[in-house]
Amino acid sequence: MLLLYMLLISTVLLECSSNSNEILLDFPLGTVKGKTRTTVNGVTVHSFQGIPFAEPVVNESRFEVAKPKKPWTGVLDATTEGSYCRQITYADVSGDEDCLFVNIFSPQDPKLNASLPVMVFIYGGGFIEGASIEVNYGPDYLLDYEVVVVTFNYRIGPFGFFSTGDDIVPGNMGLKDQVLALQFVNKYIQYFGGDPTKVTIFGQSAGAASVHYHVLSPLSKGLFRAAICESASALSVWANQKNQTELSYLLASILNPAFATYNATSSEIYEYLRKLPAYDIDRAAHQIHLMEKPSDIQILKGVYWGPVIEHEHEGAFIKKPMYEMLKDGDINDVKLLIGVNSEEMLPADFSNLGQTIAVFEDDLELLVPNKLNAKDSDKAVIAQKIKDFYSPYFNFSVNQRQFIKYQSDQSFARSILKAAELESRWHDVYVYEFEYHGPLGKFADTPTIGFSDDVRHTEEISYLLCHSYTSLNTTDITKYPITDQIVQKRMTTLFTNFAKYLDPTPEKINILQNITWPSVKPNNFQYLAIGSWMEVRRNPMENMYRFWNEIFSTYGQKPFISY
Repeated sequence: MLLLYMLLISTVLLECSSNSNEILLDFPLGTVKGKTRTTVNGVTVHSFQGIPFAEPVVNESRFEVAKPKKPWTGVLDATTEGSYCRQITYADVSGDEDCLFVNIFSPQDPKLNASLPVMVFIYGGGFIEGASIEVNYGPDYLLDYEVVVVTFNYRIGPFGFFSTGDDIVPGNMGLKDQVLALQFVNKYIQYFGGDPTKVTIFGQSAGAASVHYHVLSPLSKGLFRAAICESASALSVWANQKNQTELSYLLASILNPAFATYNATSSEIYEYLRKLPAYDIDRAAHQIHLMEKPSDIQILKGVYWGPVIEHEHEGAFIKKPMYEMLKDGDINDVKLLIGVNSEEMLPADFSNLGQTIAVFEDDLELLVPNKLNAKDSDKAVIAQKIKDFYSPYFNFSVNQRQFIKYQSDQSFARSILKAAELESRWHDVYVYEFEYHGPLGKFADTPTIGFSDDVRHTEEISYLLCHSYTSLNTTDITKYPITDQIVQKRMTTLFTNFAKYLDPTPEKINILQNITWPSVKPNNFQYLAIGSWMEVRRNPMENMYRFWNEIFSTYGQKPFISY
């Protein structure tokens, strides 16, 4: 068996490092200076980083829709990453308003006029943090498969998702940044060795929700042919905000208490905020985040700064409830690969778990999905049904495992499965459950309170993109167990196959156990379980999914925004 394992990983990528040399490239916007390097596996990488795809949206132009970058003169240095977007992480402000940059990595010399499939990655971070920096999302694992990899930054937090709910600031600037980046790829990727007709977008968490929003948005039509969603969808309960007007007033009133005492117009709030230092807006937005504890409760209502359903106007990104769009087939015709980890909400830090459980046990109605739109008179009954389903004999404080299971289902699994089911009526959808918990996963060394085989949120991304930051360095995959190396090889093979052929298993090969991964069909919900061994199964998380479908059909009030 060990010999078989060694044969299976004989072509696995070894690390994300190497020597670099400069390269000049001309394309319609101007000349860029990139660099070349060679991976340990012998792949020559041509990288162009920090290319602006938009004119700066800073200071008084903040909250506006970004405009395409104009041509430049001279040589633009694309050997280093551009600034990432403003954000607050652990109370520290970082980033810049001028942050809309794209990074392009090609395993072929662009001057050879190659035309490779393109994989465009969108980072997660709850729409309030994150950046496309190579130490977080190194492309080398994927570049071994003859694809071009593109990453980019988009505005997050209030700078990307502030909204007055009207024509003044309709919202979704961050998602529209993403559209602009995809338009850049569509126009110019051919000059970097990519095929604009073979673009796959993929993302994780909020990045996956973003990807799925592009499947729905008319603004994104024709910009890609396939989508991969890791651990989220546009139906995720946290991935939209329906109280955007109230939040805009709250943000302004924190910065100027006068806004709390009179009925200001959207124009007044907009004019006030766009003239302030960016630092002040960051701090006020962070204060809003600190208002509700524990933060798990707010996640179940919808992130403070996230996608909104816009009113009818030219240039709107999303105008209808996402559930209804999927149900009616009002979506772009693309292939979808979507999946969930086995226990998404398993925390890396258990210090606040008891506090969170206590809040829910004090008010069981918090268990009721906010976007179920249930009648107030039904909420007590619904809450008890949910409690009885997850932990009929013990309080959650005693049965912590089942509370985490509830959170995982509520925030991730339920909505992902529903999105797959609805979308499979209109085009091919492939579903996976990632079940492999190995050291390569980001949180593999943290306490698990008996969850040793469960896979947390974000663990799967380490098997697709390599990391080189202090707490986790996966550049030399040979330092990890053989099984980790095999799973990494399988994940990259499946995902790049999908990008190349619109089918994750176009042929039977040994590294994929000669499996054929079937798409979801009506009354035949098949999926691929990806663990140390892979297996095609039916009806993912069957009991949970049946329970929640009954809750929504019995007590839900349509139209549904999410699920």
